[in-house]
Amino acid sequence: MFSLHQVEIFQTVAAVGSISRASEKLYLSQPAVSQHIKALENDIGVQLLVRSRRGVTLTPAGEVFLKYSRQLMRLSREARESTVLAAREGNAQQYLHIGATPGIGACLMPHWMNDFYFYNPQITLALKVLSTSELVRRLIGPDIAFAVVGDVVSRSSVVEVTHFWDEEAVIVVGRGHPLWNRQTVKAEELAQHFFVMRGNNSLAHAWELQTLAEFGIYPRTAAEFNTTAAIKQAVSTGMGLALLPYFSIKNELESGRLKNVRLSEGVLRRPIYLLWTPTSLQSPGAEAFVQFLIRNLDSLPVQPVKLQNPRNLDVMLEPVVAVAGP
Repeated sequence: MFSLHQVEIFQTVAAVGSISRASEKLYLSQPAVSQHIKALENDIGVQLLVRSRRGVTLTPAGEVFLKYSRQLMRLSREARESTVLAAREGNAQQYLHIGATPGIGACLMPHWMNDFYFYNPQITLALKVLSTSELVRRLIGPDIAFAVVGDVVSRSSVVEVTHFWDEEAVIVVGRGHPLWNRQTVKAEELAQHFFVMRGNNSLAHAWELQTLAEFGIYPRTAAEFNTTAAIKQAVSTGMGLALLPYFSIKNELESGRLKNVRLSEGVLRRPIYLLWTPTSLQSPGAEAFVQFLIRNLDSLPVQPVKLQNPRNLDVMLEPVVAVAGP
């Protein structure tokens, strides 16, 4: 009998039209993707995909199976959530799985979840903190309803991307750094200092380079770390300065461990995105949480500077609200 994992792989290949692109999205090797598709076809007993130099296309049987596979994934998600509800011995509590990247998951989500739960105590929230690439993979499957990330993700036929707002990013220094007593700094001055950055294979690192380059800043790197917590610790010990979203350093600013310095030339911006699929937002409580964010983003006291409010978010999510379940 075929597995849900094989169905997930098939849906991804069908969506992107290529074994190689599907392997990149799923973080699997191309041979592994091909083997899973072949095993699926052998189990069903028909050919689902036609392979060519230009990619893959669905056979008539593949078109039919794709339709039913979407229903299968939806039923799988509903079955899991209904089982959790049944285990609560008749309690009407709903269980909602959501995702976020590490900085947002540690600094923003706890505030949002607390405020949401105050008005919706019947919905229990389960947060998965993962990398953006892993969150995209989980969205394709039945694991999470939506995710909030700080990395640029291309909209595709698989995952939808909605821009929430732009968060302010600032230059961060530790005690003893030459910029500690400064309120602002010119971009050209930063060439004299070393940066502590995210790993160079990460989306966050690409965002740092692009954002700094817009102001003519090409950083010299003292060290790279995979987590915001490690970067903040390195900066506080004097290893260098860093570019971080304001919300991620709020506690350190209040304790005096770190100091933020703004660019004289303008405000640095980091976009925050909502990732979702029409199918994933059919999870119980998903619509309620998304609409909560839309209504309350301006009033949630977790970021000091709102650079761009989500004025058009209701319009952008109209198709989502239309398909979302109760």
